[in-house]
Amino acid sequence: MPVKVEVKLDVDSMADFMVYNIYTSGPGMVALILGVLNMGLAVSFIMKGDFLLVLMFLAFAFLILGIFPYFIRRKVAKQMQNSKKLGALVTYEFDDGGITTTTADDSGKASWSKFKRAVARKRIIILYTAEKQAIVLPIDQMGDQYTAVVDLIYANMPAPAVRIRRLDGKK
Repeated sequence: MPVKVEVKLDVDSMADFMVYNIYTSGPGMVALILGVLNMGLAVSFIMKGDFLLVLMFLAFAFLILGIFPYFIRRKVAKQMQNSKKLGALVTYEFDDGGITTTTADDSGKASWSKFKRAVARKRIIILYTAEKQAIVLPIDQMGDQYTAVVDLIYANMPAPAVRIRRLDGKK
């Protein structure tokens, strides 16, 4: 049974998408490792009693793990506010044959074999294609269709490629 979802991309959804993409890429992982390393060094210097170095390493960890993501999110939000595609209505129709995408200007269908990974964040679902393109679905705009869409994703994509939690708690 096909499931139709109409969404408008918003600034928060795109900011979540960009931060996720940045911090799951190589440079983002290096930044996360550096942040955790700084926290480890702070703990090490606590044990030695050198509190000046503790403060320095905690400040670096806070900068890397807290301030940098905040500035990235803010910069993306600022850039997305000027985007012409932001706020445009996009209709996605999910069925066993694939996903049909319809906008005011264009439409197309992609089979499930084109999609390689599905991930859920707090406010979005991201479906990645092999060509590194993505469909971003704001969860709050999906309403009652969320469970049906997630069930179709699980039914048509390999289980290891899907990182979405269902509302009923199943994975």
